Amino acid sequence: MKPGMKLTIFLCGGIFVWCLIGYFIFHCGTRSGKPEEIAKIALLASVDKPESVKILGISKPDSIFGRDYVNDDEKMAIAVAMMRINEKVMEKTGGFEFMDFENPEITDLMERQMSATSLLRSFMPLSPESQANKTFNGWKVKIEYEAESLSGSPYHSEYWFILDKNARCVVKSFEIPLI
Repeated sequence: MKPGMKLTIFLCGGIFVWCLIGYFIFHCGTRSGKPEEIAKIALLASVDKPESVKILGISKPDSIFGRDYVNDDEKMAIAVAMMRINEKVMEKTGGFEFMDFENPEITDLMERQMSATSLLRSFMPLSPESQANKTFNGWKVKIEYEAESLSGSPYHSEYWFILDKNARCVVKSFEIPLI
């Protein structure tokens, strides 16, 4: 074997090894999936009947700072949605005068509304100081969808998924019922 051939083989082998290392560093260092894809998977794992889910829209990932998952505009939109749900429940039950606890559509809707209202209250800051100097903490993705409950009642909701900084896993999720 020629003396230059050993050097060429060694050089080619070294380049191959460094390319392989670079590929694994780049490929494994990036997110395991797009935040939207992870949110879709989490949605299907969160609903009662995943086969009935019809996704109507997915938001672009939005950054989150500290534990402020919902900004003021979103809080207002959620409050308006809860008012609409409340109006629908009042209309269907005659102001709770004709409440039918056997009606799965109304009971499912009321459960979702109470859960979302409680969640909205939990997002209210305790003190103004808690708002200052928040660092980047992750991403949020919202998915609007239609599905069926366990009782077979169709419903329309928006599920919010809070993901970690690298968008690899869901840290928190919650549902907002829509009409």
